[in-house]
Amino acid sequence: MKTAARPELKDPVLRFGKRLRERPERIPLTEMAALFGAGDEVMERVAARGDIVFKGEVFTNDGPDLVVPAGKVELEIPSLLRGTWSVTDDGYALRFPMADYTVRACAQVAFFRKCFELSTLTATARDLTLDFGGTLADRRYTF
Repeated sequence: MKTAARPELKDPVLRFGKRLRERPERIPLTEMAALFGAGDEVMERVAARGDIVFKGEVFTNDGPDLVVPAGKVELEIPSLLRGTWSVTDDGYALRFPMADYTVRACAQVAFFRKCFELSTLTATARDLTLDFGGTLADRRYTF
């Protein structure tokens, strides 16, 4: 797993965790996009997808397929984003148990495009971990 310092992600990570602890019915998808460091140039397209809807421990977001540039990779958001969430004493987790309904990180490798499906996003006050199933796409960002 590659680790990097990303102190600019601390505030969005903590803010999203605070919102989850309030057991919301809805959170704008832009607040989740901020966890990935999405810049202003893509937030308008992300905002057009509307809110993440929470029902019990399940969350969903419906909208058009979206491709978001993120440095050397592109993040793909499918038309239906769906997963489960949980809150712990020191953080929270978003789990995406079905590959068709998760964020994908895609990169051009030589002559082909390789994509990795996000299985779990875990956050604490110290770090954010993106688990792409134990692949070379796994990332840990420290604050």
